[in-house]
Amino acid sequence: MAALENIRKRSVLLLSVIGIAMLAFILGDFMQSQRSGGPSSSTVGEVLGEKINIQNFQIKVEEGIENFKTQNPSSSVDQQTIVQIRNQIWDQYIKELILNNEFSNLGIDVTDDEFFELLQGSNVHPEISKVPAFQDPNTGRFDRSRIVGYLKNIDTDPTGEAKIRWISFQRYLLNQIKESKYNDLLQNSMYVTNLEAIERHAEKNYDVSFNCIAVPFSYINDSLVSVSENEINDYYKENIEDYKQEESKDVDYVVFNVVYSAEDELETQKSITNIVNDFKNLSDTDVDLFVRRNTDNTISNFTYKKESEFDDPKFKELLTVNEDFIGPYKNSENSFRIARIFSAEFRPDSVEAQHILITPKNDVPLDSVNKIVTNIKDRIDKGEDFGTLAKLFSDDKGSAIKGGDLGWFKEGVMVKEFNDACFSNNFDKLSQVTTQFGVHLINIVSRSKLVKKHKVIYIDRYVLPSSETFNKYYSQAAQFANEILNNNVEFDSLVLSSNLAKRSDSKVKKDKENISGLPNSREMVKWLSEAKENQISEVFQFENSFVVAYVKNHHKKGNIDIANVENSIKSILRNIKKSKQILSKFENIENLAQLSNETSLKTFSDNIANMTKLNIPGIGLEPELTGHIISRSESNSLNKLHMISAKNAVYFYEIQSFTDVPVLQDYSTEAKEFSSEYTTYSSNSAYKSLNKEADVIDNRSLFY
Repeated sequence: MAALENIRKRSVLLLSVIGIAMLAFILGDFMQSQRSGGPSSSTVGEVLGEKINIQNFQIKVEEGIENFKTQNPSSSVDQQTIVQIRNQIWDQYIKELILNNEFSNLGIDVTDDEFFELLQGSNVHPEISKVPAFQDPNTGRFDRSRIVGYLKNIDTDPTGEAKIRWISFQRYLLNQIKESKYNDLLQNSMYVTNLEAIERHAEKNYDVSFNCIAVPFSYINDSLVSVSENEINDYYKENIEDYKQEESKDVDYVVFNVVYSAEDELETQKSITNIVNDFKNLSDTDVDLFVRRNTDNTISNFTYKKESEFDDPKFKELLTVNEDFIGPYKNSENSFRIARIFSAEFRPDSVEAQHILITPKNDVPLDSVNKIVTNIKDRIDKGEDFGTLAKLFSDDKGSAIKGGDLGWFKEGVMVKEFNDACFSNNFDKLSQVTTQFGVHLINIVSRSKLVKKHKVIYIDRYVLPSSETFNKYYSQAAQFANEILNNNVEFDSLVLSSNLAKRSDSKVKKDKENISGLPNSREMVKWLSEAKENQISEVFQFENSFVVAYVKNHHKKGNIDIANVENSIKSILRNIKKSKQILSKFENIENLAQLSNETSLKTFSDNIANMTKLNIPGIGLEPELTGHIISRSESNSLNKLHMISAKNAVYFYEIQSFTDVPVLQDYSTEAKEFSSEYTTYSSNSAYKSLNKEADVIDNRSLFY
């Protein structure tokens, strides 16, 4: 079962690394329910005609969340993390379905002999070799006998869980191997010819220096250029593909922020005053429990500090009072604090140490880990070198390669148990300590001189709005919504008369996670996706605020209404006409100096050193200009005036110099580099194309 646990750990969904071993098991088979005739309302999506059931999908999401918690016990699982996990499971599952269909069409498969070789042969798959359960615990290297033993004993698990996990792991590996073959097929189909390599070499080695004047379109007054409705309509029709849109909505909303009252502040002050006597009489052994029960500040770290390290302005006052206690006092605008000096000691300012960390693995109990560390300690006591043993045994690989060296560190940097072992006055040079990370063997190399430090305990209480205060602001929000619903008052006019600030978000799609400016507002997005134009919402609550929303516009899927793009089209057509006027006006200009005198525009110098990078340093992204300059980089074009209309202006330029591209005897390096770029591009673009053709229907917005 220890091996099973290792495979289970490898199934954990990490936000930074999607697709590690066992992910296929997390994804599972979402499609059983639909095949057995489940209702259409339970369908969360569809790919290549296959329906995905919401219940099965949610089970896998919850498994992913639980696995994340197991792998990251110190990390909180907030809403953003849940969304990331859900999206990653969805994306990976969609990819698996699409690629498996493509593998089948192309005849890509893995034979039994091939798979056996990757499991136990001379070329073991990396995902197998890096499973800790299949490694020699002493060397960390893959041990073939361990996987053989695991597979022989797999049926002895009475729960059957081991076999289920292995089948899922095996499926994941098969998909990985197939995908690798698919990528190889794509990459080998990309061939860079010698001519392409020569052209690529030329593009990368162009070096052209030029002087330029940019005549902006604003040089011609708008009043001198007319654009007709017919011209706008014609342009719209000719470029209709540029004016497509997905369904979305524009929303306006008002926020009623809940602010605590004077009564709330007084109640908070009373509540912290009520625990003052208990705090004054608190023994050192009860501090941790008392703080956890009574403070609102969960990030407090009560370690010994020098006077200069305290950021509390009341600290000096605390040093002068007889009881070593002050409070309650305002620590910030919205919190009260009580403080007490629990002890003062002379302690080292910093410590230099080494450590060896042994972490529990494969269901090994902590007692056994302690025995391992004790054995290492005995070897050091008998004269073996600490650094050598750290390199051999420590699970903290970052320090292990340095012989366990942690360097110098200040008090409070390490976790409490480790910190106390290093900074306490009753310390051992070589000590064994258990922390949340495992069991440490600490060797204190050196300690700085002793300085006076204080251990101060703080209890903070934040002033929060009471239920009465929340009700007050909810009533205001509800009254605002009812005024529009019942009295036909316009949203904008009521916002103005109520002296509220209107906020907006535009082009909100149904799968958007939050409304701009409103964290964790997915519920409002779901309402918006179903709401009609001009509809007013119910009162939403997001943390300490109430929100009322109004659907301003509904943009339906398809062509954007010409009225919504008329101004932008008019601007495009106006600039086209202006560019023609500018080119015509200055067609007889002989050089930049003459143009500068006539326009009062400055000449600037620039260069293009690499044609593959279309961004010109002093100009920006103007691909038409870049291509125009490169195409005229010839000896008979030097110091001649050239002109071109581009995206942002009309450019007049003179080429000052250019460097001939060096001729190579062998372009194989260029071909290899270009091929590598093709390789990276090919697999990504191929999947994007497959995804586009897969008719993916995503209904997650109906459920989340």
